[in-house]
Amino acid sequence: MARSKKNVLLVLFFTLLLDMIGLGMLIPVIPSLFTDPTSPSFLLVAYGETGRYIIAGLITALFGITQFLAAPILGELSDLYGRKKLLAIGVATLAIANLVFAFGIEVGSLLVLLASRAIAGIAGANYSVAQAAIADVTVPEERAKSFGLIGAAFGLGFILGPLIGGWLSGVTGNPAVPFLFAGMLGIVNVMLVSFVLPETRVRTGYEERPSLMKAFHNLSEAWNDVDVRPVYAAGFLAILGFAFFTSFIPVFLVERFGFSETTTGIYFAIVGIWIIFAQVVVVRFMTARYSERTILLWSLPILAGIIALQGYVPHEAFLYAMMPVMAATFGLVSTAIPALVSKAVSPERQGAALGINGSLQALTQGIAPLASGIISGIFGLAFAFVVGAALALVSMEIIRRNAFHVHRTHHPSAPDETERAHRTSHSHTKHI
Repeated sequence: MARSKKNVLLVLFFTLLLDMIGLGMLIPVIPSLFTDPTSPSFLLVAYGETGRYIIAGLITALFGITQFLAAPILGELSDLYGRKKLLAIGVATLAIANLVFAFGIEVGSLLVLLASRAIAGIAGANYSVAQAAIADVTVPEERAKSFGLIGAAFGLGFILGPLIGGWLSGVTGNPAVPFLFAGMLGIVNVMLVSFVLPETRVRTGYEERPSLMKAFHNLSEAWNDVDVRPVYAAGFLAILGFAFFTSFIPVFLVERFGFSETTTGIYFAIVGIWIIFAQVVVVRFMTARYSERTILLWSLPILAGIIALQGYVPHEAFLYAMMPVMAATFGLVSTAIPALVSKAVSPERQGAALGINGSLQALTQGIAPLASGIISGIFGLAFAFVVGAALALVSMEIIRRNAFHVHRTHHPSAPDETERAHRTSHSHTKHI
């Protein structure tokens, strides 16, 4: 059983890693395709600067929007039809979407490119199926550690994807090549899931039918849960603010400092290395000594300052100098928010609450790129970073104004009135 569990986790790690490498390849080629008129691969000759920025944002946003809609549905479908089958379909669809994107570049069709990104977002939502498979083979007390595999795969993929994508595009002079390579990785991924991954889903006789509106139900639940609503809101705004940075920094690097696809890929790989270092060293050190609320009150304003400064640095050396601080503060924020959510709800509501938080964070990847494109087109690239910084500061203010409650298990002998009073009294509430 232990060996089977280890094999499942290993296959899932490589499945998600290959997915993320394929997805990360888009980052360094966005400017050459959509925003840099001097690039031989530039596609939007008929559009002005504002239109180019909006389309570049839409290309990125489509993936986040469809992923937000699809993730909870795929998770529920895997309850009905099995993890292995849904994962195999997901990785195959993602491979096809990458090959279609390469075809769209070759024929210069914006419609094909937009459609392929929307399909890729649906397929890329298979991380929710991977989470369910991990939950199938791990006991609750080991689940958080096992879920760390997903974070590790995402982090490593964030390093390798832009690096490989930028290098392939730069060496060949053809931005379609990284997506052909991603399609081939997808074929390997299909074989890995089909022939190595065992089915982990044990049917219980009762499986809830999937709801097409599940993503919107998650938003409604987040709003209606008065106790946890401030945590959801703070986390959403903090991640949204950082997504303003990640959405258009490739375009900024090309326009301000003349980065190529290769140097853009290297830049993002270095960012990814610093983020992993922050998760392994800084986050462990800080979380062992300070509460999540204290960490957020210190890290959010620093992160906001770093994001705002991105658009105004006089030399690229300053970007690299700020990387360690940015990575450390973002690592702290991205870790503290789900911890706050987890502590604010009962043990019975952990999965639902973290699922809602995940939906909100997925939504940021749909909102931020499109909003960044519109803002950059009207006010300039630097102003999009200022907006992202402002959102992080609003998140900090929400944290500052709310004393979040640690959920306490209700004791049978305690009257309901006493429990309610305890939950609303600041003098008897532990600050997180």
